[in-house]
Amino acid sequence: MTSTGRLGRFVFAVVIAMGVVLAAPWCASARPLYFQTLTNHYNLAPGDPIYACGICHQKWEGTGARNPFGTAIEQQLYVGKSILDAILAVAPADTDGDGFTNDDELAVHGTLPGYSCANYMLASETPADFQSLITPGVPTCLEPKDIAVAPDLAAFRTEVGKTAIVEVVVSNNGSDFPLTVTAFALLAGSDPAYTVTGPTLPAEIPLGQSITLQVQFAPTSPGLPSGTLRIESDDPDEPNYDFAVTGFAFVRVLAPAAERAACLGDVQREAERLAKMELTAWGACYLDEVGGRACDTGRRDLKIAQAEARFTAAVGGARDRRCTPTNITPSRLGMPATCGDPCAAIELHTMADVAACVLCRQHAVTNDFLRASIGIAPPDLPANRPNAAAQKCNRSLVRALQKGIGNTQKALGGCELGNISAASPVECSSTLATTIASQEATVDASVGKCAVTTDLFACPFVAPADPACLGDAMTTMASELVGVVFAQE
Repeated sequence: MTSTGRLGRFVFAVVIAMGVVLAAPWCASARPLYFQTLTNHYNLAPGDPIYACGICHQKWEGTGARNPFGTAIEQQLYVGKSILDAILAVAPADTDGDGFTNDDELAVHGTLPGYSCANYMLASETPADFQSLITPGVPTCLEPKDIAVAPDLAAFRTEVGKTAIVEVVVSNNGSDFPLTVTAFALLAGSDPAYTVTGPTLPAEIPLGQSITLQVQFAPTSPGLPSGTLRIESDDPDEPNYDFAVTGFAFVRVLAPAAERAACLGDVQREAERLAKMELTAWGACYLDEVGGRACDTGRRDLKIAQAEARFTAAVGGARDRRCTPTNITPSRLGMPATCGDPCAAIELHTMADVAACVLCRQHAVTNDFLRASIGIAPPDLPANRPNAAAQKCNRSLVRALQKGIGNTQKALGGCELGNISAASPVECSSTLATTIASQEATVDASVGKCAVTTDLFACPFVAPADPACLGDAMTTMASELVGVVFAQE
């Protein structure tokens, strides 16, 4: 299986059986008290240009990293202040350093107190009028013609004999004129293991558009080769943009197949146990809430914490029997160097790191999945209470999803374990296509048994209705759960 995998508290997948109608922006529903307190204090309402989570977050629709204004408020909350007191405490400050206080930007000018022309590029997924919302009196921070290159450098960690590619996006970040790229090449002295390809030159880039270059690294011997990619354009102040290319080429020594299978078999079984325990805890809590009963969140969180503690003890901890005691490491299992987005900060050196990666990805896949399916992410639960018939439907969907995800996870995991020692490894998702399709059909069929769906707003029940969306979601979740354990570089 070639899934990149993102393990999450997928138990929340049960929630797709029962959605909620959310008001924009999303963060207003995810963190209603924070957003409501801020917007009420500054008399902001839907329709106002800055009525968005981007007041505090780098991402316009919220979640993730905060901008300087959001960080300043967060720091006040950490010392025990109420939300309103935290807002008032930072009101006289100028957190973005543009010469205007936070209070003036929000109350008088209707601009964002977390951004200036020095840091506006931190913001993501911004609206078309974002440039006019950065600093009072400044219509745009953009230069008339300006090259922008992302990422900041091309960094590789590649096994000798394999090939890796980093895509370099060259954008026209100007405000008035198209940008023309006239040349791109690796400068003399760059290691020959690097090559670069791209579009035919000259390449004109309209405002707001981009082209993509591909830097390829194909090392033939271990080492730390480097190079410099130069991009030439008609940007007036940056005609030559030099881009660093670095690499670590290594020779991987895998553990014997029998040892890898024993270790990964334990990790997979513990991951299945963890998933089942958390699915049960969140599923019970969800059904309590939609049934009009308060969830015992303390009991739920304790069960989840206990399940996670057992997992970390069994994978790289005191109860680890087949991995750490036999000197198995992520590298000797063929795992990548880092956990992967959005947990790439976790470097995989030990089996304890693998456990941390699994738990981190557990949160990430849940958030991504639920935002895509019903626009809500944990720990929030639906606020509406369906009638008795719809509640019965919820229970049947929860059971079907629990069973389907568990069965599919077990089947795919078993296949991947077999691949470790197989002379001819198979593509597990294809080999098990019939089994997976059967599980999907069972989950999707449970929707048809619902006598009442008027209180259900999730993917099978909203236009355009997709009767197969629950089964597809079940397969995606199970595949990504297994993909984390059997990730290969």
